[in-house]
Amino acid sequence: MTRVTAVLFDLGDTLWHFPAMPPVEVIRNETVRRIKELVEGWGEEVTEGRYFLGRDIRMAVEEETSRAFHGDCVDPGYPELCRRVAAQHGLKLTAGQGEELWETWNLGGRFLGRTLFPGVLETLQWLRDRGFRLGSVTNRGYGGPRFQQEMRDLGLAGLFEVVSVSCDVGYMKPHPRIFQHALDAMGLGPHEVAMVGDNIRADVEGPKALGMTAVWCRPTLDEPVEASADPPEVVGGVRPDYTIDSVGEIPGLPLFASGAAK
Repeated sequence: MTRVTAVLFDLGDTLWHFPAMPPVEVIRNETVRRIKELVEGWGEEVTEGRYFLGRDIRMAVEEETSRAFHGDCVDPGYPELCRRVAAQHGLKLTAGQGEELWETWNLGGRFLGRTLFPGVLETLQWLRDRGFRLGSVTNRGYGGPRFQQEMRDLGLAGLFEVVSVSCDVGYMKPHPRIFQHALDAMGLGPHEVAMVGDNIRADVEGPKALGMTAVWCRPTLDEPVEASADPPEVVGGVRPDYTIDSVGEIPGLPLFASGAAK
């Protein structure tokens, strides 16, 4: 039997959460303010209808994320989605402006109060000290420099060899291509890798279909999630190999007791 030598992690609701997300009214007002500033910067008038641009983007994001996640798992292409929504408000945007609108609509983890769960950094370092290689596979609506900076802000950037982001790869979990992207980057086969995440479909069914070991981290269902994140799911269908309530329980799993193969 091949020993697991690497661990891939989901991010949202596995490594981090939003225990003190601002009230809906605060989020709405900030979204309106930022979009208004952007649109006026393009020399366009912010009409009464355009004040609802942020709301309409949110509704489209929720609809398209659910459709993709429960359908073909092709990344929705959120900047293009923003362009389509803007067109409904009489704004004909370039591809670059679509990117700007998407970045503006995303208020970011710092504003929303993103926080690592207790024990995350200690657990990741514990794994590294025992020879395990680390990576991440995550469904996210944006990547690039801003996302990399957020990873650095949380102290995560230097811990992962690869971070496979759905919007960059073009496919969402549980599609095999996003997992294969991480495996190829690390030069590993699926039987050498464990996946840790909170979503049964994304983080258990997807990895196990490839032959990976799946560790299900039971989600905290009473907390808010990011708009483009995996919708919360409870156990059903394919069963995980291991179940934990927090990443901090990983050192107690027999899977990792002997360390990585040398």
